[in-house]
Order: sequence, then C-alpha cells, then structure tokens
Amino acid sequence: MVKGIYLAARGMQARMKNIEVVANNLANLNTTGFKEEMPFTMVMNQYGKVALQQNTDFEQGNLMQTSNPLDLAISGNGYFVVQTDNGTELTRDGNFKISNEGYLVDENGNKVMGTNGAIYLDKLSPDQKKFVTISTSGEVKMGGNIIDNLLIAKMNDPEEAPRTTGVNFSADGVGYQAASLSDYTVKQGYLEESNVNPIKEMENMIQLNNEYDSAHRIINYLDKSLDEANQIGKV
Repeated sequence: MVKGIYLAARGMQARMKNIEVVANNLANLNTTGFKEEMPFTMVMNQYGKVALQQNTDFEQGNLMQTSNPLDLAISGNGYFVVQTDNGTELTRDGNFKISNEGYLVDENGNKVMGTNGAIYLDKLSPDQKKFVTISTSGEVKMGGNIIDNLLIAKMNDPEEAPRTTGVNFSADGVGYQAASLSDYTVKQGYLEESNVNPIKEMENMIQLNNEYDSAHRIINYLDKSLDEANQIGKV
C-alpha cells in the first residue's frame, strides 16, 4: 500500500512537470521562432531506473509576412547563428535590427553571424534600411555592395541540443555545421511563427489535469485505507 502511494505520488510529480511544459507552450504561442516542448515521458534506463525524458518538436512554423527588410525567416532546415555572452546559439527567430554600433543583432542585442564573422552594416538611418537586401541563399547586400553571407547552420544532433532562455539552442553543447544551400531558403520580410498548436495544447492540459486529479484521489484512498488498517491493528 505504501508503494502504491509512492508510485501515485511520482505520477503526480511527472504530470505536474508536464502541466508546466504545456503552460509554457501556450505562453509562447505568439513568440517568433518558438519550438514546442513535448511533455516529459517516463523511460527506463539500462540500470532499470525510471527517468523523465523530454523532446522538442522542430517542425517549421508558418511564415508570416511583415515587409520589414530586417525580418528574416528560414524555410527548410537551418538556424541563424548569434553570438551571446554565454557562447554561440542557434535560433529560428529572425526578428533582427541594426545596433547603434552598426551590427545586425537580435532583439537581445546579440550579434548575428555571417561567414566572415559578425555582420556589420554601418550606422544606417531608417530610410537606408530599405536598401538592405538579403537573397534566398543568405547573401547580404547594401545597395550593390555585398556585405557578407548569413551563416545558416544545422545542428549535429537536434534532440540533444540544450534549450537556452527564450527560443535559442546552445550550439556549444551539441555542435553544428554550415547548412548546404539545398537545405534552406532565406525569406526577407518574413518571420516564422511559433509551431505550437493551441487546440492540441489545451487538449493536453485537460488530459494532464484529469490524470493529476485521478492520481490525487488514489493517494487519498490509499492513505485512508492505510489509516484504517492501522486503527484495526490497535484494537
């Protein structure tokens, strides 16, 4: 009976973690480039111990047209590369801008990397930004001058890529290589929407809440039965 309470409690703990995962997915429904986190699953390792495992759904989200020349999206298999204080990170969020120093950066000020290093566009005025053109292969031009090529990368092992804050993944933890031109197409003036399906997530939330409540009722029943057994033993 005590073992039953323990197992039910473990089930409640796992479902609580999954409720948090689903809630985070729903919170990022409108976050550019966000990749859905899959609920934890229980797996048994080689030593017979049960552990929790979580995966990410890397399916591409819908591409939304913005007409902003600094908004970029990748159609296909590839990631933008940004240099952060914590190292190199990969992202599908192409909501870029030009920093005060003239670099192409993401929303957090991290420099976007090209094949020759951080992409430098000089200090452009708002009117000059419309002269920045980026080809489907990632070639960055200003006027008729080639500035650099976007570094588009592929993860060596996506399932092992640690997620950092926001929508990025750590490249240092999994390793990456330059994607081939046949793997992707860069779309200027577009952003990739989150790939979270709100209907599916709400269904997951309802199911997890029901399972959590069921496990809670089992614990209460077993606890009551254990208490009654103890009372009988005292007679």
